[in-house]
Order: sequence, then structure tokens, then C-alpha cells
Amino acid sequence: MNREDAKLVLKLQEVDLQIKRFETRVKRIREELKKLREELEALLKEKEDLLRKKEELERLRKELRQEIEEAEEQLRRTEERLMQVTRDTEYKALLREKAKLEDKILKKSYELEELEKELERLTKKIEELVPKIERKIKDLEEEIEELELEERSLLERLKEAEKEREEVKRGVPEELLRFYEEGKEHFEGLVLVPVEEEACSGCGIKIPSLLLSKMIKEESIEHCPTCGRFIYYKL
Repeated sequence: MNREDAKLVLKLQEVDLQIKRFETRVKRIREELKKLREELEALLKEKEDLLRKKEELERLRKELRQEIEEAEEQLRRTEERLMQVTRDTEYKALLREKAKLEDKILKKSYELEELEKELERLTKKIEELVPKIERKIKDLEEEIEELELEERSLLERLKEAEKEREEVKRGVPEELLRFYEEGKEHFEGLVLVPVEEEACSGCGIKIPSLLLSKMIKEESIEHCPTCGRFIYYKL
């Protein structure tokens, strides 16, 4: 590999590493967004359930009040009829009807009292919890918005990096490109690495002195005898 080709491979490698960083970050953002959206959905449901429960209790309260009013009206009419009847059988039937209505009013009034207690407890709970839930919702929505903005920015940068990769790749000789592409996964993206402190910076093993001398003198690109990466002393 000559120095010009090495510079192209190094550039391609840098772009690929950048692409990998972008892709990794996008993946993490999407995982975080999924988690945050699930949290947001749960909070929205919690708030909705509380408010729906209150609406349901208010509806039941209205129905109970209406039932009590209707029973009280029936009781009033029954008591009026009791004042007017003369036959004993009709009088006794009206008394039974009166007793049933009074019992119904008593039971429904007790149900209404218990329901109003439950509604009062729920209202206090809503007054305490809903503002907290809404603050959490607002925080989550802001966090989601920030991550979505970052994701869009990264996708744009990723698109540009992929375009740059294609441009750089066109200048790399086919055989060299094939070696690079095959070694990219094996070498975790680092196919061409510098010699640092007389050692391959890819595997960390010291370069034999004769090979190192040749690289320094000829400024050549060689293979690391240990890991097989391309190594250079300086470019």
C-alpha cells in the first residue's frame, strides 16, 4: 500500500467510525425515546383514569339523587292517597307501598352518602396528584422533544457521512478496499492504525525493530506481524 492509498483508507476508516458513532447514538436515542414514550403514555393514562373515575362517580351521584327525588315524589303521592282511601284493603296496600318507598329512600340515601365520601376522597387525590403528574408529563415531553431534535440532526449528519463515504471509497483501489471491508468487522473498525511507542496501537504488541526501522526509514505501510492490521509510522 502506498502512502496516498493509505491516506484514503485512513479517511475512509475515520468516516466509517464516525458513521458507527452516529448509528450507535441514534440507536440509543431511539431506545431512550421508546422508554420515555412508554412513561409518558402511562402518566397520561393515570391522569385520564383518575378524571374518568371522577366523572363516573359524578354520573352515579346524579343518578342516585334522581332516584331519591323520584322515590320521594312517589312517597308524597302515596301519602296523599292514604288520606283519601276508605277501603281497608287499598289502605293496607298503600301502607306496604309507603314502607317500600321509605326503605328505598333510606338505602339510596346511604349509597349516596358513601358515594359522596368516595368522591370527596378522589377529588382530594386528584388535586394532589394531577399537578405532579402534569409536571412529569411536561418534563417528559420536553425531554422527548430534545431527543427527537438530536435524532433528526444525527440522521442528517449520518446521511452526509454516508455520502462522503461513497466519495472516498471510489478513490480506494478495489483489492485494498476488499481487504479493508473484510477486516473492518474483525478489527472493530481499526484496519489501519499508527505505531505508538514502538507498538501497534491496534493490538498493543511491540513491532520488531527491523520492521520498525524500515517503516521509519522508508515511511512504508506494513502489516502488523501479530494482528495483521495495516500499520504506519507517520502519514
